[in-house]
Amino acid sequence: MVIQKEGEKTFVKKVKTLRNSMEFSHGMRRALTSALMLIYFVSLGFNIFWITTLFAVSTIIMVFFEFPTGAIADYDSRKKSMMISFFLIFVSFLGLFLFKQFWILAGFLILGDIAWTFTSGASSAWAIDALNYAKQKSKIVNLISRGYFSEKSGRVLGGLIGFFIVAINFRVVWLVISLLYLGLFFIIWKYMEERNFVPENVPHNYLKKSLIKAKESFQFIFHKNSRELRVLLLGDVFGVLAISSFFITVPLFITETLNFNPEYVPLIFSFIAVVTLSAPFLTEKLADKKGYRFSLFFAWGLISLSMFVFSIPHAIIWAIIGLGILGFAEVINNILQEAVMHQEYSSKLRASLGSVSSISWSITNSMGVFFAGLGIHYFGISSVIYISGGISLFTALIYFLGLKK
Repeated sequence: MVIQKEGEKTFVKKVKTLRNSMEFSHGMRRALTSALMLIYFVSLGFNIFWITTLFAVSTIIMVFFEFPTGAIADYDSRKKSMMISFFLIFVSFLGLFLFKQFWILAGFLILGDIAWTFTSGASSAWAIDALNYAKQKSKIVNLISRGYFSEKSGRVLGGLIGFFIVAINFRVVWLVISLLYLGLFFIIWKYMEERNFVPENVPHNYLKKSLIKAKESFQFIFHKNSRELRVLLLGDVFGVLAISSFFITVPLFITETLNFNPEYVPLIFSFIAVVTLSAPFLTEKLADKKGYRFSLFFAWGLISLSMFVFSIPHAIIWAIIGLGILGFAEVINNILQEAVMHQEYSSKLRASLGSVSSISWSITNSMGVFFAGLGIHYFGISSVIYISGGISLFTALIYFLGLKK
């Protein structure tokens, strides 16, 4: 019995370590891409409107792969799904490093977004099922919050790496990300173990399987008992619209309005990530004492405020303060959003319902990026920031008026 308990503790530690390592790597990638991707394309001489349109189209293309990739995770193997994802991300960023032609870069960028669909939903689904946490609120929040701590730690390191690498050679950033995900591929292949997950033997191809899971997922969402889930999805739509339209302006605001060199953008993002490291631990206490409804309302109120603070003209200190507040509040929202959704999900649909959420994110993110590009082109950066702040305030009201707990 003692040996069995020790083995169980070792397995729990391994699962959490693997998941946190993946989140750390995702944080490094996000720090570098969110800070530098737009600036890199601009540095190659491409038009901002065409770049933002490409970003929007690439995200929309993700939508068509979400359910087929979710079906792989729900029917066959979460491990297989993530291995495919990390290998394709390796190829994608290697292509961004090797080529400079717009349409070739566009192809590799789109490949990277498609690759992400293989892991969206699958990572959390694997960990929650392997640890048997499905209906344990405090353990889910703890698992996800520690994952976000790892992700933000990755952003800190990613920002520091970006500062030094960009100052030497901009393109090498993409090679670093590529090799990072190749390493993850081999780590998952060797160490990931699936428990409490039974593959479903359904005699259909993946297209048919994905359609079955899509039907079951939407039936679950629109069931009379899933009202809380619908409110969460609606709030997420407006939240993603606000965040995506805001963050596409951040690198341009820093480099063009505040007149800083590109290498300082990831450094600023790294500093912001340091500020947000305590947010996951605060979120655990906030969710326990105040509940999801107040906590989400509080987070989006802070996000709205931070966007207006960020936009104060010609003041780098206010821009950094605004980003710090936003990053802190966004972590609170992301942890609570994911935790309560997984609490509402059915285990057999966990990855597919995650795909629904990812599809919603993809479409709304594309809309936010596309219309932000138009807004920047015709009205200027500041106008886009003000609109994003207004949408964030509306999101706060959705959660406050729509949720009951």
